[in-house]
Amino acid sequence: MNLQIATALLELLFIFVILAALCHQRERIGVAPLTMAFGAMMFFGTLMSAAEVYAPLPWGGVFNVSQLAVFLPLLASFLMVYITLGALKAQRLLLGIMGSFLLYIYFVMLIRIQCAQLPPGALRDVVLLLLSEGTASVNLSAVSNLIAYFTVPIFYSNFPRRGGRTLRIIAALMAAQIMGCIPEAALLIINRNLQEFLWESTLTMLAVTPFVGAALALYLTMLEKELPDSNSGRFDFLFAFFGSYSRVKELEDDLSNWENRYHLILRHTVEGVVMCNETGAIQEVNIAAGKIFGEKNASSLIGRNLFKMLKSDDDPDFAAAAKEPINFTGRINVSGKEKIISASLSPIRLKKRLLLVLVCRDITAEVTLAREKEELSAQLMHSQRMESLGMLAGGIAHDFNNCIHAIMGHADVAEMLYTHDPEKVANHLQKISSIAEKAGKLTSQLLGFARKGKYNVVDINVPELLDECAGLLDPFRTRGVDISSHFESGSWVMRGDQIQMQQVVLNLLINALDATAENSGDRIIRLSAGAAANAPLKFLAPVDNSDAAVENYLYFAVRDNGSGMDEATKAKVFEPFFTTKPVGSGTGMGLAMVYGTVTHHRGWIQLQTAPGDGTLFCFFFPRAM
Repeated sequence: MNLQIATALLELLFIFVILAALCHQRERIGVAPLTMAFGAMMFFGTLMSAAEVYAPLPWGGVFNVSQLAVFLPLLASFLMVYITLGALKAQRLLLGIMGSFLLYIYFVMLIRIQCAQLPPGALRDVVLLLLSEGTASVNLSAVSNLIAYFTVPIFYSNFPRRGGRTLRIIAALMAAQIMGCIPEAALLIINRNLQEFLWESTLTMLAVTPFVGAALALYLTMLEKELPDSNSGRFDFLFAFFGSYSRVKELEDDLSNWENRYHLILRHTVEGVVMCNETGAIQEVNIAAGKIFGEKNASSLIGRNLFKMLKSDDDPDFAAAAKEPINFTGRINVSGKEKIISASLSPIRLKKRLLLVLVCRDITAEVTLAREKEELSAQLMHSQRMESLGMLAGGIAHDFNNCIHAIMGHADVAEMLYTHDPEKVANHLQKISSIAEKAGKLTSQLLGFARKGKYNVVDINVPELLDECAGLLDPFRTRGVDISSHFESGSWVMRGDQIQMQQVVLNLLINALDATAENSGDRIIRLSAGAAANAPLKFLAPVDNSDAAVENYLYFAVRDNGSGMDEATKAKVFEPFFTTKPVGSGTGMGLAMVYGTVTHHRGWIQLQTAPGDGTLFCFFFPRAM
């Protein structure tokens, strides 16, 4: 092999490698570099064709350097674009090639027109002769190469697949080049100069084709996992070129518009969106996600591991997200501060690749606000209990003071009788112990009701709860208030917080005392409890709990014979800060907190009242099973 052939092979391999590398990097750098490189090579090859650059062969004859060193790797690269990017990309590249040839012809025509303006002479004649011969050579080369470009996808799609990809590529390249030789051979036959056909050049080019085809097959083998499914028809390139280019272009424009809208929505949505692979390596991220993760430039997150950045008390299985979406609450560290995010991780498939999409939003402020709201609610509930205690303090202090005086009196009598009658002393001492026990119980009830504490669910015996709360009103019984209870026999137990339920009952009792304060006759408060089916009001479950079964519920009721309420007052009685008491006598939060506590315990309230007919509050709660 002589130096000219070796140099041509090196040029061939160099051009193909450059174009293959640009094609492989198209997603990162775009297709413009590939197109520009392809056009530059085409222009260079066209100039060589116009100059009719030939090189000798060691066994005799010559070969076309541009055809072997430039157009052959360009043909292989064109087939590579068809296989990797599809018929539409190859079609557009072929249109660009045709445009390059037309542009060359246009410039040649301009030069001819300019030369025609020159004065007659040897220079003008030489230029016109070169243009004439060069144009004929270029036109013939252009027609031959366009036929090869046009037929190589058709040959590749029609050759049997069982022979393997390498054989299909080599056969398609050789068949396309043979088709490209037909115009020149036909022209020579017409002119009866077939002996001028460069047989050595054509055979050399066909002999080198397996080398180029093997290089292309090796490149495609390296990209095996990234190649799209080949569902192309045998004549899809032909039909796309002649039959539906305008429609395909329209669809491509629509697709481009939708892609632009997708990127616009993705980048500017308020939800953070992160795409990663199965191992957590981030592939794409929008602006909102960059802000959530504390990065000014969202693209700086690309390549980092998402799973290592997320922490969660739920301990989600990120690997399970490859099969079905998972929702979780996570925590991320941003500049030493912890952020809380609500997130969902879902699988998608893009070009046969499994990706995981994280959609998240920053809920740090919401969680902080909810925590503060809970603390304020606890403080308000505690202050409400203190207000209730304040209203009871007068009567309790009076009763407690009587207990203390009785203790002191019995102690004095015991001291006086100690030496005279030991039996009487023991009797008085027993009474002292009983009265002190009563005072202690009263004190423990007040302290238990007034204490702070977290929500603690226990079994609550409803009759015992009502009796205990009614016991705090014992001092009012001496002031003409008739407080009585009626409980059905059986076990009436519910699940809930003891302190909160005490507050519910005590608020109702205090309201009943206020409602009966202006009665001229008896002041009556009745407490009752039992099965929901035997409640004084008909069991009517709310809409959001319409499937509630009456046999699974208990009730307790507080009835008074006070002034009652009209319809307007009844409609607002559970609203926060609504009160009928004088300014400074109530906060208007008592019944609002009663409503909130009952709802939190999965119960509801039914109310019956009318002006002058008293009020009946009836509560329904699920029974503890």
